[in-house]
Amino acid sequence: MTDMPALLEKINPWLARQHAEKYQVKSLQSANGGYSNITLVGELTHHQGKGHSGIVVRIQPEGAAVFPDCDVQAQYQTMHLLRQAGLPVPGLLGLEMDASILGAPFFVMSRIEGQVPNENPLYHLEGWFHDLKPDAIKQCWFSGIEGLAKLAKLDWQSTGFQFLLPPKEQSALEHQIHYYENMLRWSEQLSGKRYALLDRCLNWLHANQPTSDALSLSWGDAKLGNCVFQNGQLTGMLDWERPALSNPVDDLSWWLMLDQSLCTGYGVPRLAHLPSREETIAHWEKVSGFSAKDLPYYDVFSAWRFAIIMTRIGRIFTERGWVTVEAEMDLRNGGSRLLELLDERLHF
Repeated sequence: MTDMPALLEKINPWLARQHAEKYQVKSLQSANGGYSNITLVGELTHHQGKGHSGIVVRIQPEGAAVFPDCDVQAQYQTMHLLRQAGLPVPGLLGLEMDASILGAPFFVMSRIEGQVPNENPLYHLEGWFHDLKPDAIKQCWFSGIEGLAKLAKLDWQSTGFQFLLPPKEQSALEHQIHYYENMLRWSEQLSGKRYALLDRCLNWLHANQPTSDALSLSWGDAKLGNCVFQNGQLTGMLDWERPALSNPVDDLSWWLMLDQSLCTGYGVPRLAHLPSREETIAHWEKVSGFSAKDLPYYDVFSAWRFAIIMTRIGRIFTERGWVTVEAEMDLRNGGSRLLELLDERLHF
């Protein structure tokens, strides 16, 4: 996907058919970050003198990627339903499942204006978010937490998310554990390695499942790095590759875990003035109306899932020459470090 002029020649006639020639893509380039889809960003001109705006093209990857499956249709459907429900997700410009257009299924969406906290380099150490005043840091953080709460409170049944229901013989949690266990085996097969800590943690997760049957819509990748902010307010919620029905605390645990993985996981100090874990939990409980009593279990579940994902990202980085083989990024990363710390305490 490097021949951008050729891609423009293919996508513009398609876009004209979708929108009666109202728009034209003027430029495309590969996006930084994001490894589960092929992501392109560009500029869209509006005919009839309406200026231009940013767009994003998400293309389903061919072959082995981060996840064993990638379904752009489910991503598109999720964002369509969320936008109808009033969540701040990108506007959608079309889905194409015919692989003959760009070589794989894809969709096009608008780009939300604003700023996204950087993960590379770590926002704990530098960048626009790091440089904000203390009150502005807290405002962004709590605005993101309020977005999680709004999602948790969404009536997923009346808004059309029944397609995420697990098979009748499985609970929502069992369904997710089963998915990531299969992903772990797939990752091990591709790498030729066994990840013993992940196996021990899997046994712990099976043995310690909470009994709560509360279900909410889960973002699946709730983190600062998937939030767009303007003037301290959340204006965009990005990346819906892994939506699920889950315990309401699932997204909260992922949010906290990702933040910790980017500081404790890499041995760097946490950004000053970020609200504490306790403050964050209290705010989430207040604005969501849910209890966080199951959070300790989901802390482990989130770290385990992230460590599995990092086995794939680590291998991809190594294969592309972005890190050395000696770095063993699939084994040594922020997610695996958090899991090691949990193991020291819980003895998987």
